Amino acid sequence: FHELSVTELNKHLSSLMPGLSAKVFRTFNASVTLEKELPRVLPGDDVAVKIVSYNDANRKVAILCNHQRSVPKGFGSTVDKMNATLSQLNDQLNELQAMRVAVKKNKPKAIQLRQDDADDADDADTKKAQLHRFTKVPTVEQVDKKIDSWTKKVKALDLRLKDKNDNKEVALGTSKINYMDPRITVAWAKRNEVPISAVFPKALREKFVWSMDVDSNWSF
Repeated sequence: FHELSVTELNKHLSSLMPGLSAKVFRTFNASVTLEKELPRVLPGDDVAVKIVSYNDANRKVAILCNHQRSVPKGFGSTVDKMNATLSQLNDQLNELQAMRVAVKKNKPKAIQLRQDDADDADDADTKKAQLHRFTKVPTVEQVDKKIDSWTKKVKALDLRLKDKNDNKEVALGTSKINYMDPRITVAWAKRNEVPISAVFPKALREKFVWSMDVDSNWSF
C-alpha cells in the first residue's frame, strides 16, 4: 500500500461507483462512531455536562481519524488561571457553608460581610474575592441560594478543566468540519435541549444550514 497514492485510490474507487472516494469511508466511520458514542438521553444534566459528553464523543471520532495537534501555546497559563479560579470558588463555597451555620446559630459576628468602600471600588480582584458575601447579615434561605449557585459554578468549571485537559492534544474541529454528518449533532442537540450554538460556532451553523431543520429523532 505504501506505493499507492490517494489519487490512484480515488480513481479506482470512483470507477466502482461514481463519487466514491477514500473520504466517503472516513466520513461514514466518523459519523457512525459519533452517533454510537453520543448518549441518547441525558435527563437532569445541565448544558455544561451535556457539552462535555458531546466533546467526549467528538474526541473519540478525532482519535479514530488521527486528528492530533500540538498542545496549544499558552495552554499551561490558561489552565493555571482556571485552577486558581476553581480554588477561589471552593474557598468561597466553604465560607458560605460556614456562614450558613453561623446564621442558624444566630452568630452575626462570625459572618464576614462584603466591603464596598471607595478604596476597593475599582479593584476587580477584591470584588471577585467578595462576590459570595452579603452586604448585611443574610437569612438561611439567602445563603442556601448562594450555596446552590456556587456549587454549580464549581461543577461547571471543574468540567471545563477536565474537558480542556482531555482535548489538549486532539483537534476536535477537523472531524466536525469535514467528516461527521452535522445532522447527527443537530438531532442530538434538539433531543437534549442543547443550544446548537454551544457545539457549532457561527461559521459551522452557516456552513451546515441545510442540516438545521432535521428532526430530533433523526438517525444516521
